[in-house]
Amino acid sequence: MERMGEGPRARTPLKPAVLEAMVASAFAVRREAIRDSRRGSAGTAFARQVAIYLSHTRLGLTYTEAGAVFGRDRTTVAHACRTVEEKREDPRIDAVVDLLERAIDVWHDFGARA
Repeated sequence: MERMGEGPRARTPLKPAVLEAMVASAFAVRREAIRDSRRGSAGTAFARQVAIYLSHTRLGLTYTEAGAVFGRDRTTVAHACRTVEEKREDPRIDAVVDLLERAIDVWHDFGARA
């Protein structure tokens, strides 16, 4: 049974910098490149899209909030989410994104117990 204040929002917040580090490591790009205002290489752009997607789907940020974190607008966030969803049909990409999702969940669960 969930106690008062222990819903999803009561979890220990994962800072965007930690999320960026996790995604950068998973996709072998520099962490700073995730937040760079320039597009960068295709690999860097996709890593950024994954970070944006996870900010929305796992951290619960709105499109506008996620866009503000990454210096993008809400339409770019919507595009990033659609792109990641489409690319998850590739089992290799789905496995990496799934691993990142589970790592975020573990972070939340660990922080809630600390």
